[in-house]
Amino acid sequence: MMKLRALSAALLLVVGTGVASADVLVVRASGPSAKDFPAGKSLADNARISLKANDSIVLLDSRGTRTLRGPGTFTPSSAAVANNRSAIAAAATNSGARRARIGAVRSVVAAEPRSPSIWHVDVSKSSTVCLADAQNVKLWRPDASQAVKLTLSRAGKDETIDWPAGESVLDWPAGMAIAEDAAYRLSWTGAASPTTLRFRTLPARPEGLETLATSLIQNDCQAQLDLLVETLKVPDSQPNG
Repeated sequence: MMKLRALSAALLLVVGTGVASADVLVVRASGPSAKDFPAGKSLADNARISLKANDSIVLLDSRGTRTLRGPGTFTPSSAAVANNRSAIAAAATNSGARRARIGAVRSVVAAEPRSPSIWHVDVSKSSTVCLADAQNVKLWRPDASQAVKLTLSRAGKDETIDWPAGESVLDWPAGMAIAEDAAYRLSWTGAASPTTLRFRTLPARPEGLETLATSLIQNDCQAQLDLLVETLKVPDSQPNG
């Protein structure tokens, strides 16, 4: 137990130091002012943000993610939010096993299954997936109630593997090599329609939330970015004054 606590503390320290002094990152924007806040834009913590009616922007920093909704004037630091340090460490952790040790982040909606981490590949959605470790890819499915046969196809090559009932996570098959930006078609027993995955391999596992989010934005790994935003969500901010 002492070793696990020490590991958790070390992970939190690494993640915390990686983001503490960084600016705030825009990860999503909609509404009349969206063009002024493109995803990936960096803002100072004391920047004044004027939003119109129907404006909404999502910000990310070491405190988590939060949504600003117009009309009103905000600063990124205006919300009184507490660090969700276990969630932050979990989100930045590459290994599903290690993530479990430092505390799993539970879904806000209990009935809605959520991927164990942003590094698990959700087979139920067509998406571009950023990989931190292309040699250790984990597939995940939201419904593990039935045994299925999963078929992966690329460039005329097929590989079919058994996915047992009760197992939500499965290793990517060794016989199907992952090629950069190649399209893989996934189909399985009972699926309404196949899904398509493309992979982007990151040069290194990002250190810190802003760096991680920026990598996801730059590589168009939207599903992983959405999961990161939802996992680290804190209450919406109120306008200043």
